[in-house]
Amino acid sequence: MNTKLQLLEKEIEVLANNYRTDWKEDLWESEKIEEYGLNEFIGGKADAYEDCLDLIKKCIQTS
Repeated sequence: MNTKLQLLEKEIEVLANNYRTDWKEDLWESEKIEEYGLNEFIGGKADAYEDCLDLIKKCIQTS
C-alpha cells in the first residue's frame, strides 16, 4: 500500500509543479478577463494538487 501511495505522490507532485510553473504571478491583476480567469484556474489546480500532496504525505507517515 505504501508503494502505491508513493507512486501517487510522485505523479501528483509532477502535476502540481507543472501547474505552478504555468501560473503567472504577474497576471493576478490582469484587466483581461480571459487571461485572468485562465490564470486563476491554473493557480487553483496547483493549489488543489499541493493540498493532495500534503494529505498523501500525512498518510504515508502514519502507515
